[in-house]
Amino acid sequence: MPAKRSPTLKPRKSPRQERARSTVDAILQATAYILKKQGYAGLTTNRIAEKAGVNIASLYQYFPNKEAIVAELLRRHAEDGRAKALAVVRGGRSRSLATGVRRLVEGMLAEHSVEPDLHRVLTTEAYRLGLPNVETESDAALAEESARWVATTRRKNADLALWIAKTAVHAVVHMAFLERPHDARNPAVLAEELTRLVVKYLAPDRSARRART
Repeated sequence: MPAKRSPTLKPRKSPRQERARSTVDAILQATAYILKKQGYAGLTTNRIAEKAGVNIASLYQYFPNKEAIVAELLRRHAEDGRAKALAVVRGGRSRSLATGVRRLVEGMLAEHSVEPDLHRVLTTEAYRLGLPNVETESDAALAEESARWVATTRRKNADLALWIAKTAVHAVVHMAFLERPHDARNPAVLAEELTRLVVKYLAPDRSARRART
């Protein structure tokens, strides 16, 4: 029996004209609506096209399948979130570590609070579909700025420390909307605890402080 082929996750082409961009936006908005109301099980390309008010042929002109549409929805979500994070990190050079971390955490929680049902479905389906890590235009600058920021306080294993801190924050925020929705929708305490966790971890090493004294 032949192995099942993985679905193609990339769009067939990018919209260039305003009308084409409007069509793709309508497809993505329709997908988000169906995911929130019916979940991934209720998502089909026919339903997406019907909800978007476009011909099914127009949908397939840009996307090969529903998985590719979900992947693009996730990519845009990540692109927006990382662009905002980059702005916070760049603006945090003159702030304390605690203030900068708190703003990053609060921004993530606020962004996920806008459409928590959609975020929950996207998080679940991203793992189920085995979607690759999303790459955005902000990634290189965000990595550089974050590394420079962390290196001012955490000089030992700064790159690894940054990765651990980012992974911990993403995991807690995503899982909070799945397992602790009350805390996620009332984020003051959650933001405080996450900030405490990250700041304690990224604070200068005690050995380094003793060496400088």
